[in-house]
Amino acid sequence: MATTTVSTSPKPGSGPGAAGPVAERPSPWRRFRDPSLPILVAVLLGIWALASRFTAEYTVPTIPSVAQEMWSILTSWESLRNLLTTLARVGVGLAAAFAVGLALGLAMGTSSAAARYLLPLIRFVQGIPSLSWVIIAVIWFADVELRVWFVMVLVTLPGFALQTYDSYRAIPAELRDMARSFRPGRWALFREITLPAITPGVFTAWKVNLGLGIRMVLIAELVGATVGVGAQLLSAQQLFDMASVVSWTLLLAVCMLIIQAVVELLESWVLRYRPRVGLPSEASGRPATSAAAPRVEG
Repeated sequence: MATTTVSTSPKPGSGPGAAGPVAERPSPWRRFRDPSLPILVAVLLGIWALASRFTAEYTVPTIPSVAQEMWSILTSWESLRNLLTTLARVGVGLAAAFAVGLALGLAMGTSSAAARYLLPLIRFVQGIPSLSWVIIAVIWFADVELRVWFVMVLVTLPGFALQTYDSYRAIPAELRDMARSFRPGRWALFREITLPAITPGVFTAWKVNLGLGIRMVLIAELVGATVGVGAQLLSAQQLFDMASVVSWTLLLAVCMLIIQAVVELLESWVLRYRPRVGLPSEASGRPATSAAAPRVEG
């Protein structure tokens, strides 16, 4: 008499942890390889060229005049020093805000008493208009660098602190209790549980604060600074030199895009342990392949 055996051994590449084919992790430079980007740039340049033909030079400068101005900035060390100075101010201010914000966020997350006193204060600081901090800095400090640093820290610190605090609160209590059952040291608990949980939020705060930091540095440089992109924009405004205004603005925007791409590249490397994104066809509703197909042997 023949016997029937049903085998449920999984096929290679299948099982509970397998989710079918996976896509490569998106590259941070994908925005520059987007095929729609050249089309968008061409359309914007066409609108720009058309507008410059029917308006005055001091209103909408021509593309050649802006290109010539940008080239003169990039080939002159004196002009390039203004751009590098502004970027250095952004970096120093963001680094200080990140260090203090990270410490405050962790303190609020680990201590309910600290959160009771610090959280309302941080939210109050976040609600103060950025321009108010600029005016306060002008009245309080005579040194331009101290003004810029003060404004940068107070404007971007709440973002780092609140993002760290929210990320820490998102850690499941069961996960922390399970980790404590192994009696780890404080550093081991921070390294294995806290740090991986708050890292995605910290990178998000960096990407958001990059744009905010550059805008705040420009505003702070407009008041009393003699070196920096903000000072050059103020000088161009006084001379009605729109080509210079557009050139400095475009160079700063390109620099910000490059820095954001670098941050995303670092984020992709640091968070490489996370599951990769599935193929688009899987997200569109295609049924998944069963993990184990029964095999009948007679």
